[in-house]
Amino acid sequence: MSAVSTSPSADYHRTAIVPASKLHRGLDAVVHGWWGRLLHRDAGAVKLRAEAEGIRARAAELAGLSDEILRGRLAQCRTAFRRGEALEEAVVAEALAFVAEAARRQLGLRPHAVQLMGALAAWRGFLLEMATGEGKTLTVSLAAVLSGWTGRPCHILTANDYLASRDVAWLKPLYAFCGLTAGCVTGEMKPQERRANYHRDITYTTSKEVVADFLRDRLQLGPLANSTRRLLRTMLQPGSAAQDGLVMRGLHTAVVDEADSALIDEAVTPLIISRKEENEPLRLACEGAHRLAAALLPGEDYT
Repeated sequence: MSAVSTSPSADYHRTAIVPASKLHRGLDAVVHGWWGRLLHRDAGAVKLRAEAEGIRARAAELAGLSDEILRGRLAQCRTAFRRGEALEEAVVAEALAFVAEAARRQLGLRPHAVQLMGALAAWRGFLLEMATGEGKTLTVSLAAVLSGWTGRPCHILTANDYLASRDVAWLKPLYAFCGLTAGCVTGEMKPQERRANYHRDITYTTSKEVVADFLRDRLQLGPLANSTRRLLRTMLQPGSAAQDGLVMRGLHTAVVDEADSALIDEAVTPLIISRKEENEPLRLACEGAHRLAAALLPGEDYT
């Protein structure tokens, strides 16, 4: 089974946030839109289907391998992804073929071309739409294996707690066969349970739980929410990260189910978490205002 890294760089990424890209305006927006339409035209789907058919054919060739040999090949793929070799399309295609065969053995389902297309699209960061019955749950799991192999946090965001619990229970045999751990975070869990499940390679939860735990972690850190400060603290005080009380191990990859609901409908309602703490500047300002008001005379300073 894989283990979560505790190196200073891994700890740095627990609180590092990649800023969102600025929206293009004017002529830049026109060119950007044109370029996007060119890249994502129908020919892209045709190419994706051809890739998926090739992966499916390759997976069929692996049926004769023993479980031991297949596990060994999957371990090699995991090492390649951890080393950053997944930038090569051939490496991803071969790895996905091994995962597809593992899914057949562990879940009794041989991924169809449309599911492999979805896994490739999700891995590449595309927004994808799948019809009812095309197998989103299996599609997501294929992409999750690839992301889990990178060693960075991978969150699968479902519509509710029930789906998170159900999906992870069903897919755990596949993830374990691929050398990964998986867990889920639901609303009733205590901090210790949350921490244990967030430290799995793949975590199923809801967008509400992720945002709430992220905000609670920021409150817990205070000034050390700044990832650079945190890195310096970790280097100067080895082992201090283990005592910080955080439940999450960072944000890197999220596969969002029902993305239109999570990112549009529910996103208009802010989630706010607050706590009581001393505000020394405000206290001093109020005391100063009180002294000033006490010195004012009626009829002379105010009426």
